Amino acid sequence: MNSQSSIRNPQSTLEKMNIQMIISGVGGQGVLLVTRIISDFALREGYPLIGSEDHGMSQRGGSVITYLKIGDFNSPLVKRGSADILLSLERSEALKTLHYLRPSSNGQNGGLGFINASDPNYMNEPIRNYLREKGIEIHIFPADRIAVEMGSVQSTNIALIGFASAHPRFPFPHDKLRQSIDRVTPPKFREVSLKIFDKGFLEGGKSMKP
Repeated sequence: MNSQSSIRNPQSTLEKMNIQMIISGVGGQGVLLVTRIISDFALREGYPLIGSEDHGMSQRGGSVITYLKIGDFNSPLVKRGSADILLSLERSEALKTLHYLRPSSNGQNGGLGFINASDPNYMNEPIRNYLREKGIEIHIFPADRIAVEMGSVQSTNIALIGFASAHPRFPFPHDKLRQSIDRVTPPKFREVSLKIFDKGFLEGGKSMKP
């Protein structure tokens, strides 16, 4: 199943944001909740938003991918080599979607990726060489371990968002994302989700110092 959505606010006078983003994982990991959180932020801030979700096998643990574009775009699909941000909740799915990240060019930094994986060295040497050559920056974080330690295994996605929000180039402010999580997360998970988000942010701050 593939679904598309487009919401625009031509009245927005906010600073221009043009972000192309990929969110990947497998069914049951909460890829779509991450999508809702980012979308809530964009809409609350008045940014145009267009996206597409491909989750045909999500009920059976198959691949799930969301394409999100925030800014002045017409098509929801993100092309190979054009994504600014990758959030991947599963290490194998991350390898399938790395090629979406844009390379550095004309003095501009390459894409930025955040991956949930317990082994920070799980990528083989050819992949690491590719990332270095393209100027793509990847951060690997055991988000699932943080979620389990804090008593909410289903909140791996929240831990990864918190971690990513500590990066100085991550385009979505930590405090704004926290507000979106507060609005979007189901009430029974809200308190623990916010704690896990804050923990992820704290861990990101330790490992991704400017």
